[in-house]
Amino acid sequence: MTEAQRSKTWPAIGVMFSTLLLGLFLGGFIGGVVVPKSDGLAGAAEVLLFAMIGALMLLAGAIVFVRRATRRGVVRALVITGPVALVLLAFITFRFIADKAERDRQWQEEQERFKRMRPTAPATDAIFASFRTTLPTLEEATGRTARLGLGMAAPHMGPGVFHFYAAPDLDALPDPANATDSLSFEKGEHFTNITSAPPWFVPAHMKLDYDLLLVKVITLARNWVEVEVNAVDGTTRWVARGEVEIRTWPEFITTVNTVEILDPTTNPVRIKPLDHAAVLADGANALLVPLAVQGDWLMVSTNGLADRIVPTGWIRWRKGEELLVKYNLLC
Repeated sequence: MTEAQRSKTWPAIGVMFSTLLLGLFLGGFIGGVVVPKSDGLAGAAEVLLFAMIGALMLLAGAIVFVRRATRRGVVRALVITGPVALVLLAFITFRFIADKAERDRQWQEEQERFKRMRPTAPATDAIFASFRTTLPTLEEATGRTARLGLGMAAPHMGPGVFHFYAAPDLDALPDPANATDSLSFEKGEHFTNITSAPPWFVPAHMKLDYDLLLVKVITLARNWVEVEVNAVDGTTRWVARGEVEIRTWPEFITTVNTVEILDPTTNPVRIKPLDHAAVLADGANALLVPLAVQGDWLMVSTNGLADRIVPTGWIRWRKGEELLVKYNLLC
């Protein structure tokens, strides 16, 4: 290495390092403009790719420049790129520290709001409608036909608070500070228990020693779920979608223990899922085990219905908004 080459080594390193920083910043800036913010984590990866491409391009240009330029030219380039890179580095560092401080402040405020929140004290203990089908309950109480809804939702029953909301802005994310009521869960010796609940809370099904708590799903949105919180009068509230496990009716009906046909005369067990298919058995007073769903038809086990018949048959489990079977969760 000649004396001239040695004399421009450090300025050359400074130029390459500063152009690398400038490329990162410039590529990241372009990526932030081009990539939609709605892309989430994928968008962040794309912005990082833009930054790396920008850094590599400017670094490649800097290497070519310092190889061809004289020491004087390299020093002049460093005088320009060095301060700019230092200013950008200081700016990025300041923004990172400021953003972290803001996140810490928001987290602290969230914790303070959570500490101030108290679940609504119940006027009575939380009750359940039934372990069985609950659709007739509303009809018996009010004379109105109950809504079938979309399925069932099971709240995540860890220790803590489960929040209810009034009609929300469906574009917004759930914020516990805006909750209007809540359930309070507490871990007991053998199972999770409800320590407090609103007086109007009458879920479709509840048996806590089986970790069973279900409410009917009425409306489903990206971040929200409208659920029926009173199986007697049909009252609904909104909950955060991330705080419940949802099973649509076709999924739910195949997980119940048994079903019973409400009207065996018009809905007998048939050999195929067709209204004109041959009848295997009337299914009256039978506890049928569900096996599979095909549209409005449910495949059930026919074991024990009669001798010398095929082991499975089909019944209609719903017709539009009408449930044609009674389901049993525990028997």
